Amino acid sequence: MIRTTSNRYGVVVPIRSLETGKSRLLPDSHPLRPQLALAFFLDTISALERSPFVDRIVVVSKDMTIHRSVRARCEVVADAESGLAAAVDIGVEELRNGRHAGPAAVVLPDLPFATADAFDEFFLDAHKHERAFLADSAGDGTTCVTATSTDLLIHCFGPNSARTHAAIGLVALGVPVPALRADVDVLTNLCDQQSLKLGAETSKVLSRWRIHV
Repeated sequence: MIRTTSNRYGVVVPIRSLETGKSRLLPDSHPLRPQLALAFFLDTISALERSPFVDRIVVVSKDMTIHRSVRARCEVVADAESGLAAAVDIGVEELRNGRHAGPAAVVLPDLPFATADAFDEFFLDAHKHERAFLADSAGDGTTCVTATSTDLLIHCFGPNSARTHAAIGLVALGVPVPALRADVDVLTNLCDQQSLKLGAETSKVLSRWRIHV
């Protein structure tokens, strides 16, 4: 595929405040929880940045630490933390306002195993379909959705979202990209993927805390 602006993806990455996000990971008061949430996000962004199939990245968050971390690398817009669906819609609208004419995707921010190569494979496969989604490693959730334009992008993230996305007509991608299916909701998820390599930011945090996975 010849990669031009018109066939490269505009990607929306919504992320909750670090103070409230990833609540299942560790207790709210534990200082490791926001550090890991930020590291997962930064590893996801780094992998997206290195993919030649990505034209623009729009991060949606009201968290100022998030803004400071990526504002030199991505477009960042604030939301009111009124839910994931609203955050995604804000990001998609930002793509439209910037006159993004190519395909669009939503990528959730908790993919610490993500690599540019995995995203390349994913986007190549997704490009064959008007609308598509990637199920998580458990098979019931969703880590990414895509469409051939912002106007065609639809999303229903949440419990049993894989079933919902299939029911509303998105194609379930079978591309073998375990690094993009391995989202992390609880700490044991980090130990479930022994064949995958953690991203640099997540590895640094775990090393500081002397945690081995």
